[in-house]
Amino acid sequence: MNFSKKKIFIDSLIYTILPKVSFIAALLILPWITPYLTLKDYGIYGLLMAYITIFQIVMILGQNILLQNSFFTHPDKYKLVWRRSFAIMTLAGLTSCIIFGLILYFTLLDQLRDNGLKVFIMVSIYLILSPIDTIIVNYYVLKEKPLPYAYGAALTGLTTSLVTLITIKYLKYGYMGWIISLPMAVVMSYLYYFKRVFILEKIIPEFRFNKRFLKKALRIGLPLTPHQLSLYILGISDRLLLEYFKVPIKSLGYYSQGYNMGSQGNIVTNGVFQALSKKIQEGFRGTDESNRIFIRKAIIIVPIIISIIFFLGSLWMKEVFFILFRNPELRQAYPISIVVICSYMFWSIYTFFTYPLSIKNDTLSVSKISVTAALFNIIGNIILIPYYGIWAALGVTYLSYIIFGFAGLLNKQNRAFLNTYINISKASLYLFFLNVFLFAMAYLSKDLNFLYKAFITMSLMLVLLFVFKKKPQLINL
Repeated sequence: MNFSKKKIFIDSLIYTILPKVSFIAALLILPWITPYLTLKDYGIYGLLMAYITIFQIVMILGQNILLQNSFFTHPDKYKLVWRRSFAIMTLAGLTSCIIFGLILYFTLLDQLRDNGLKVFIMVSIYLILSPIDTIIVNYYVLKEKPLPYAYGAALTGLTTSLVTLITIKYLKYGYMGWIISLPMAVVMSYLYYFKRVFILEKIIPEFRFNKRFLKKALRIGLPLTPHQLSLYILGISDRLLLEYFKVPIKSLGYYSQGYNMGSQGNIVTNGVFQALSKKIQEGFRGTDESNRIFIRKAIIIVPIIISIIFFLGSLWMKEVFFILFRNPELRQAYPISIVVICSYMFWSIYTFFTYPLSIKNDTLSVSKISVTAALFNIIGNIILIPYYGIWAALGVTYLSYIIFGFAGLLNKQNRAFLNTYINISKASLYLFFLNVFLFAMAYLSKDLNFLYKAFITMSLMLVLLFVFKKKPQLINL
């Protein structure tokens, strides 16, 4: 397999940094907007996003797998598949708007008061137009064109952050500032990518599809819906359960803010795997020795690098919160972010375990992995939240992500396939102990003096330079 390490590194940086300008800009404006926000604002916004995320997940209907596989299996006809999948997701978005409106009316209207109709309109625009993002990401990643995608995402991010700043700081809209910025993001995506996607590539929703295509698309995609809902359960349902068990709205806001900051660490994982996506697909699909060697190295090196980046982020989380938040209450949420970001260390392991299943269209097995973790998450939270509150939700989240990361080993065929590249059980054991060790070190070091943290960071960097010079020894598992 021919690949450039320099290109992969640069593409990883592009996918990690430029498309996430919205997050970076959101961080930069925090010192200006937090004085105008309360924990109640964070609590209401957290609840709204919990519901919005459900629809955002369900309306995709697992079409990601169909888009990716058709690109490789039908290179001459994949655009027809994409147009029809685009239409299916758009119809699902329209249906989601109706259901969201009913939920809003019967559950959150008292909390929202006069903002109920505004929230419904803003979220409806977002849900109807958001399938464009699925098309855009898959198109540019599979075409290996990171810069055009990243520039558009950066422009969108800057625009939405500017809207957030104006509506919260100057117009004093509170949580509504975030809600207003939601549709702005997808409208900007339509405007920026319109020429490339709609005019040049002619990837326009095609609502005239036959029953045979619909049946095939849903047969492949629908089994992924439990998987995607399980990801929602892992990421957001704890906040719904905390609200169900009447945890005070301020505590919920404290938890939501810390969780949201920590979960943004997955930007790194997404960026790296977007840069590697096509190469990993080709590696698993290929049969020669160069493909096997590439996959073998990637399974070991990529999770280690991501875990170390997350460790360093966790180590400095207290300082990050001090810089970004002027509100003393919000500054105290940094331990929650440390636990969450360290939980995401296991995501890269999960990704490698599910690649072979996705390529084979075995979406049901992919769902089983995430459903297993989600069930543990729900049961653990129901049992422990009444006694230990937000810290129970946090502990259960960490354990759930461990299960999420390694549940792929329970699939016998998948384990046998991965063993053709590497001793996957042995590699998994090493990665498990490394991640737990890094988590313990990050949490125990969270309140260390600045100089101690700088020493740990520099020492780790030197160790990394030494280890990767000894790369052949690292991968002989």
